[in-house]
Amino acid sequence: MRVMSTGNINLDILLGQINTDRIAGTNVSIPQIMTRYPSLSWTQAEEIYKMVSTAYTANSSIDASLVATMPASFSVKAKSTKNTVESLIRGAERCILITGYSLSGYFADLLDVLIEKSQKGVYIKFFINNFQAQKSIEKLFRYKGRFLHLYNFVNGSDSISALHAKVISVDQEKTLITSANLSYHGQEGNIELGTLVQSMEFAKQVDDIFTHLIFTKVVKEV
Repeated sequence: MRVMSTGNINLDILLGQINTDRIAGTNVSIPQIMTRYPSLSWTQAEEIYKMVSTAYTANSSIDASLVATMPASFSVKAKSTKNTVESLIRGAERCILITGYSLSGYFADLLDVLIEKSQKGVYIKFFINNFQAQKSIEKLFRYKGRFLHLYNFVNGSDSISALHAKVISVDQEKTLITSANLSYHGQEGNIELGTLVQSMEFAKQVDDIFTHLIFTKVVKEV
């Protein structure tokens, strides 16, 4: 949910912190409320936090759909993984956050779409697991720049750990979280399940996680 401006930047910051606390289950905003309104006790500030948080919750809107890769003979009420992935990438107008655990040449056409999008000003963050092993994305390296940023997962001392998340989030509005890789079997051959969530708040949470991975250098730009 988008936090609307009150016209007062300090109050907007406080309301933003309350919403962040609501999402994260923290209470950083309570002492901030007391600082802004010194006459309040902790209990009173906590009541204000709960009232504002409840209002945010009541106005939050999340629309979720099942996304699946299934044998052609199956009849399921779910969106196709392949069609959903293609629709998200081709339909992006402002930004794309995408992860790649295992990519194959099957995804080459959509890599071209990503490059074309970046050249038209769509801001793309592509998070890759072990990019040295992902030969199919070498073309992306020739086009990285202002609007196309590539990040590699560095597994440190644990050689088995991986960036295993499969996520595509576009325009900070629609987010696909799925078990499917960006490969033929992930998009068409396997049995895979995922969820397409249409929520600005949810997309922001996803973006915040990957931003934190960048700042803590768990992933490094290449």
